[in-house]
Amino acid sequence: MDNYLAGKVNSPIPIPEHYPDSIVSGNGPYVFNRSGERFIDLWMGYGSLLFGHADSEYAANLKRNLDNGWFFSYQTEIEKEVSKLLHDTIPSATSVRFATTGSDAVAYAVRAARAYTKRHAILTVVGGYHGVHEGLSPLDPASDQIRRIPFNNISLLIKEIQTGNYACFLLEPILANGGCVPAHGEFLVAARNACTETGTILIFDEIVTGFRVALDGAQGYYGITPDISLFSKALAGGLPLSAICGRKDILETFIPTGSIFFAGTFNGHPLGLSNVKVTINKLQDGSVHKRLIKLGDIFRTSISTMFEEYRTDASIQGIASMTSIAFHTGPYTTALIPNNQQNATYERFVTSLAQKGILMPPLATETIFLSDVHTSVMPEILEKINEVIKEL
Repeated sequence: MDNYLAGKVNSPIPIPEHYPDSIVSGNGPYVFNRSGERFIDLWMGYGSLLFGHADSEYAANLKRNLDNGWFFSYQTEIEKEVSKLLHDTIPSATSVRFATTGSDAVAYAVRAARAYTKRHAILTVVGGYHGVHEGLSPLDPASDQIRRIPFNNISLLIKEIQTGNYACFLLEPILANGGCVPAHGEFLVAARNACTETGTILIFDEIVTGFRVALDGAQGYYGITPDISLFSKALAGGLPLSAICGRKDILETFIPTGSIFFAGTFNGHPLGLSNVKVTINKLQDGSVHKRLIKLGDIFRTSISTMFEEYRTDASIQGIASMTSIAFHTGPYTTALIPNNQQNATYERFVTSLAQKGILMPPLATETIFLSDVHTSVMPEILEKINEVIKEL
């Protein structure tokens, strides 16, 4: 088929050797290409698909809601209904606004923090990913308005925040694309206390961790409530939707109560909002997260044993259903993806797996995501990974 996509792809990631370039469907843990080949998917829509592909409950919900029309210019009942659900579920969700993408949610939150504090500088951490706006992209040039400090470095964190220069401290409670590193509890406590003392807005970017590590997000998992938190990905089961949840006095800097412009044609799309109700209902009793924690532990322990058996210079780390693998030379002493990582080895690893029908994120900085549907195919996943590590 002719391909008129710019660069032949619709993302910054080129398609590696042996990866499918024509996915046409998915079901459970599998995706299928135009030729009918089946692959086990361990990327799961960048973490959005907490229940696998084509989940029957999401599908039934969408079919029901399509009959009522799927887009309106006016405020809908479901906007109010889901805002209350998030208010009742997320500790920081005193007030809620809906957007479309995670990048949008970050941009709106930063603008609200700047308007509220009358400050402009942003403090964040090395290895954090916060989308493509506000100069926060990893490819954006260095700026005197954005300062990055090492993750989990309490003394430097306190020193920077106590200057009173920053509108906000923006961080992922678990660094998804920085090696799948959980925050130390003491680091988050220090951040909360320092931000409170200086009037700095504490923002948790839970685009990835929201609903994946716990129903009430990483903030519930750690017991630390930020001033603003941001959700997307698993929030709507893979449909485009994001949410900005935070203190009412901060979020009311948005028009019409404030002066900050907040708009987007597809913000708070009714179909995405209807899926939020399904997500929360499926996670309500806690059993899914218990299974995912167990599955993630089995996955990491098994692969770590393989690395030891074949004396491989590699490390695996993560939390719950989120995992990162790094091949490296010499000691692995840093929590983040190390500078001595062997990217070529990782590429050989994942392309060899693709030949065997297992798809992992093609970049080492991306996170491997497990879903409930991987339980039945975990023996096959581990068998193929063992074969590839032995070959390498």
